[in-house]
Amino acid sequence: MTNQKTPWDLDVRVRERNLRKGVLEEKDVEKYLKELPDSAANAENVTTPQPAVGSPAGVAPPSSTPGT
Repeated sequence: MTNQKTPWDLDVRVRERNLRKGVLEEKDVEKYLKELPDSAANAENVTTPQPAVGSPAGVAPPSSTPGT
């Protein structure tokens, strides 16, 4: 496509639709992805407890015996 692409055109939430409609071409997406900076060095690990998956580290699970 010869038109200037905006971040809105390439947003992952609408990218597939824009490809189907012809707003984007696959080469536009490939070029955009290649030009993204590598920010891995700026990443920070975050631990978030997820009670629905299991008990948090260091906490005993509740008793499964009724009435205890």
